[in-house]
Amino acid sequence: MPRRIDEPNYKRFITGEIPRFNERNTAYSMGDRSEFRPQKEIIAKGRKKNELGYTPEDFALFWGSRTIDYLVRKHVFTRDEKVSETKIPIDDMELWTQKVKYAARFFGASLVGVCEINQQWLYSHWGDHNALLTEAAKPGDPLELPANMKYAVVMAIEMDYRDMERSPAVANTTDLAYSQMAFAAGSLANFIRSLGYQAIPSGNDSGLSIPLAVDAGLGELGRNGQLITAEYGPRVRLCKVFTEFPLIPDKPVDLRVQHFCQVCKKCAEHCPSGAISNDELTDQPVNISSSRGVLKWPINAHKCYKFWYHNGSWCANCIRSCPWNKPNTLFHKINRNIIMKIPSTHSLFVWIDDVFGYGKQRVRSWNLNGKT
Repeated sequence: MPRRIDEPNYKRFITGEIPRFNERNTAYSMGDRSEFRPQKEIIAKGRKKNELGYTPEDFALFWGSRTIDYLVRKHVFTRDEKVSETKIPIDDMELWTQKVKYAARFFGASLVGVCEINQQWLYSHWGDHNALLTEAAKPGDPLELPANMKYAVVMAIEMDYRDMERSPAVANTTDLAYSQMAFAAGSLANFIRSLGYQAIPSGNDSGLSIPLAVDAGLGELGRNGQLITAEYGPRVRLCKVFTEFPLIPDKPVDLRVQHFCQVCKKCAEHCPSGAISNDELTDQPVNISSSRGVLKWPINAHKCYKFWYHNGSWCANCIRSCPWNKPNTLFHKINRNIIMKIPSTHSLFVWIDDVFGYGKQRVRSWNLNGKT
């Protein structure tokens, strides 16, 4: 089991003011601007390859996987949904926190944690895509949560291990996870609203999911810029629900990720765009899409996004190659516990990872079970 700590480890690495980040400056949001190729061009280029990993059925599965994401985000992710006039009295916060977590898992969350909302992790302005989630917001408009929103319920959705091995070919478990995120967050928000409390579902919009997930005790930030969880490594997608519902926050965890990432560097070695730093920690941003104020390995998201166009599909090599990315079996649980407790074994586990060929790309043909 991960060791719980009173404060997240990142607090040791804060060097100055951490300004709220403008969502318009994320590479994903900039994808509709002139200096970046729009996503429809990325997909169009990938379809022209028509080779193993980029077949018509691969891209058809992509569109099918994202269906719920597109529908739910457009019609359910709104701040104007009605709240029940009958407010359920909360006489036992611990019990109701467990009930909310149960509901989150029931709606599809693989992991769930609660944190008090740190205003630093909220976006300062709406981005180009996510302003569509509310008719009242336009790209570049200031973003503020209602003052009564005190807590975030953060959920992690596991992505399929074998499908992730396809990267950088089409790996539709990512897109399916977006639909699962939308369903889980939208459903949990409606669950809370039905109890008489305001709740706002959120995917990648509204705030930085990884710091919120760290605060909620789901994992730690890795060299690859992803949340590293004890159960699935970085093989998760994150969503959250902001709410006034009174909840008991979880304590953050210490997985020894900082030390492991210092000795590993496999994500940087396997990154085809060179977007992941192979250097030491720094508090300096690499471009407008990264932030300052805390020591970390900044990701050059512009290089990453531009590789997507070259590739004709998204890329998840930083997840596929990470030694934390393993099936959640008893054998790997034992290994993770050793890693979390004995940092001196980290180099050994990275070497074992290479010897057994973990983290390599494996693109398989479709079989009759519909899997690849």
